[in-house]
Amino acid sequence: MIQAMLLSILVVAICTTIHYFVLKGVSNTIARRRVEAHGQNLGLAVGAITIAHVFEAFIYTLFFLWAVQGLQIGALTASGPADKPITLMDYFYFSLVNFTTLGRGDLNPVGHLRFITGIEAFHGFLMITASGSFVLQVMGGSAPLSKKE
Repeated sequence: MIQAMLLSILVVAICTTIHYFVLKGVSNTIARRRVEAHGQNLGLAVGAITIAHVFEAFIYTLFFLWAVQGLQIGALTASGPADKPITLMDYFYFSLVNFTTLGRGDLNPVGHLRFITGIEAFHGFLMITASGSFVLQVMGGSAPLSKKE
């Protein structure tokens, strides 16, 4: 359980740092642009945030693989045929479903992988909420993380 907790702390720290720097970079770009570039700013924000979320879910994928194949602290099982091997794409899909808190249930974590799964759902919800707040501020015409001049 300690390994799952430490892995969770590490992946949350990595993904939160990535998310902050993506939002900060978008905010700085918006601050340098003209006010008339409102639609472009919104497109930039939504595009960058989408890429960041997918990348962060992929980082969780790598941590799931490490936990299962490297540390052997759990497993990912399919609710369908038992003889079908779990692929990298299955792990990535599982991570995206968790990060977005969708929770389909066709892939199930076993062992201490359940802890990391729960942390990913909480963290994904937090990052999606922060991103939504950021987008609303951009829609209002501001550069949320840039210093006011």
